[in-house]
Amino acid sequence: MAANSNLDSLIQDWKNSVVNDITSSDDTDRLAEYSLHLARIIAYPDLDIQDTVAKIDSMGQEVVQTVKKAGGTRPTQIIEKINDYMFNVQKFKPNVDDYYNPINSYLNVVIERKAAIPITLSILYMRIARDANFKMHPVNFPGHFLVKHVLEDNSGEIIVDPFNGGRIMDDYALKALLDQTYSRQNIPLTHALVEKATAAQVMTRMLNNLKGSYYEAQDFDKYSIANEMVLAIDQYNPDAIRDRGIILLKKGDSAQALKVLNSYLEINPEAEDADDILDIIRQIRSGKSNSA
Repeated sequence: MAANSNLDSLIQDWKNSVVNDITSSDDTDRLAEYSLHLARIIAYPDLDIQDTVAKIDSMGQEVVQTVKKAGGTRPTQIIEKINDYMFNVQKFKPNVDDYYNPINSYLNVVIERKAAIPITLSILYMRIARDANFKMHPVNFPGHFLVKHVLEDNSGEIIVDPFNGGRIMDDYALKALLDQTYSRQNIPLTHALVEKATAAQVMTRMLNNLKGSYYEAQDFDKYSIANEMVLAIDQYNPDAIRDRGIILLKKGDSAQALKVLNSYLEINPEAEDADDILDIIRQIRSGKSNSA
């Protein structure tokens, strides 16, 4: 009972701190702040959000001074200065050796360790660019998070990969990245893949990354928190509904797990794992399964 009460408290905190904002205003300028609340709620309860945001903004102000001294105002020149500051001066880098460690998803840790995965580097990049009065948008590209700047009068856009030193991505580079992530599937590159992402989509992706990390670590308490945070954003998220059912089953609540897994199949009857979930449901009904 106490564990459930604590989870309820954490989810209410998440709703008050982030969800109510991102479902009503979709302010992607506040993604750094939202990400820090995510870190605070799941893993760092004593995290000072405003102090950490101030540290990021101080970096942004250093970029402002660099841009002023250089005198360049073209978008590519500003991107070059942001890149130089982040990756040469501050020495942020991709964490390729420990990619799936959950700390890569916590922006406060990223600032300290200077290493991260694409999405957290992108959120940091966007905030520093914003402080330099240079608007960058999140791009929920499959398998590899990116950012982009939309040129004046919507005459074009510049897509940037903060995970790879802030390189500018043309169509050839984007297609190569897509093929690298989804080899042998030959997924076509369309503009829909580089549309601006919403704050809700970004936070959901961060939480799904954490779910993957905590599943690998067999930390089902934090996995459950992250999953419920996804559902707080979208109560009909099919994967999160399924995973809630699996978690309930692992905790021995077969009756409630059965209800949740049935609702998953009602929402997503053509799911790729529908047969597997049906097998679990049959096992529950036959009394042969207390865990997944």
